[in-house]
Amino acid sequence: MDELRIKAKEARKRLRQGFWNDIIKERQAIIQNALEHGQDIKLVEEYCKRKIEEKIRNQNNPNKQSEEDILYEKVCQLMETNEVLLNPLSKLIDHEVYDKMSDNAKQVYILKLSEQYIKLKQRYNNEHSHGLDIAY
Repeated sequence: MDELRIKAKEARKRLRQGFWNDIIKERQAIIQNALEHGQDIKLVEEYCKRKIEEKIRNQNNPNKQSEEDILYEKVCQLMETNEVLLNPLSKLIDHEVYDKMSDNAKQVYILKLSEQYIKLKQRYNNEHSHGLDIAY
């Protein structure tokens, strides 16, 4: 129950500070820009939704970066290099965790990592192929 109260308090704080008014203005500007450049509106809206969620997460925990955000940064770095990688997962493995695992746990870890990599690679391709390199 305390967690629910904390979340409600944070939401009220965002309302009082005009957080949503700013978000609406920024979102409208991004969508207008996408319309002018003939970009897919559904992808732009998904991008805006992710950025809003990320902004709220960062506002609640400004010093804590989620594991997905850290992994996404690594995927972006891999995608931006011009070298051909035969095994990109080897660059994404967290060896501090991986090296301590049993063989079965390592297999599960690699499977989950590959699923995340595919998802984050698709996100990267969607954001960068449609010119969505916009700082929110």
